[in-house]
Amino acid sequence: MLESEQKKFYEDNKAYCTMPFKEIYSDSAGRYRLCCHAKQYPPINKYNVNNTTPFKFFKSPEMEELRNKMLAGKQVDACRVCYKLEETSGESYRNGVGSETFSKNLGILLEPNRVGIKLRVHSTYCNLSCYMCHPFNSSTRRNEVKEIYGPNALSGIAGATMGWANESFKSVNHKEWNDIKKDILDNADLLGYMNMTGGEPLQLPKQWELLDEIPKEHAKHITLYFNTNLTELRWKKWNIFDYVDKFEKINFGVSCDHYGRKLDWMRYPIDRVKFESNLKEASSLVKEINLTSSILNIFDLIEIRNYYRDNFGIPMTFQNIVRGPFMLSIRNLKQKDKDILLKKYEKLPNYSYIQSELMIEPYDIDHIKMKKYCDDLSKHRNFNWRELWNEY
Repeated sequence: MLESEQKKFYEDNKAYCTMPFKEIYSDSAGRYRLCCHAKQYPPINKYNVNNTTPFKFFKSPEMEELRNKMLAGKQVDACRVCYKLEETSGESYRNGVGSETFSKNLGILLEPNRVGIKLRVHSTYCNLSCYMCHPFNSSTRRNEVKEIYGPNALSGIAGATMGWANESFKSVNHKEWNDIKKDILDNADLLGYMNMTGGEPLQLPKQWELLDEIPKEHAKHITLYFNTNLTELRWKKWNIFDYVDKFEKINFGVSCDHYGRKLDWMRYPIDRVKFESNLKEASSLVKEINLTSSILNIFDLIEIRNYYRDNFGIPMTFQNIVRGPFMLSIRNLKQKDKDILLKKYEKLPNYSYIQSELMIEPYDIDHIKMKKYCDDLSKHRNFNWRELWNEY
């Protein structure tokens, strides 16, 4: 395709997305999905990390059929999150990613090319229990929820109330892990990037072991993206700075949702002094700070952005939105508050994701449940959230 033809194709095609052409993603339940935002896609449900290695899944006839379907402009139900965002604001993860890809002159991908991996198979160990984190992505968060609400809090009616219904955590055994690792190493020449996630990726030995085994001749063409809480730059025998020369590039997307004592509560039990020290030490690797918008920081986004920009020189993105637990969603704000925020943030970068969420009908839940949830966490942590958010 000529560049003009590619641009027209992208503008006209309301189903095409680069992700099924360039990334292999699996969630904490061991399921392969089209991307981290997509819902389950029934034709690939038979594949999971326990029975199929990543590249075998990626090259499967079902994925090939899906890619052809997208090229033909046929929408798939698994991508309805993006379609709904586009209906409200015109921008979504789908066309945002697509636009970025086109702007980098990569063009429209007609075949899989420079494949990336984002696999939650290395463990969900994390040292933090962030108040809005999905429990299946963090061991500490999962344990805290169970200690407060009981061992069945993540399933059945209790889980459905929070937004965690029909979810589960599924690990891989030793053989399955070695099969996955071998598959990645056998296809290392196809890798363009590795999105390191967890748990907390800088604290997962299996991820470090994988990086150690990637041959240097392939590593020099691979970019590493770490979605990290940045509480540790060194873990056991590993040091992130030892890998800078081996790989093409290392970028940190740092998860951070506030500053000061509000950060302490939201990302409990973070050592804020060490976190900010790590921000300075790793500044050459930090690409951006990724804030997840929720009901406890939505009014402070400009102040939060300015704090990290002015003190650390690091830009902030606002593409992540809390959708579970349901009571923490910004959808649930009163209409007068939504109107204020829509006006306040109309010129905020990446604002369209927040705008779309504010325009969606609220969940059938009230602020009383949100307050009780935060009270429950406060009691368990011996750290009163109401002292920090006195408006509640």
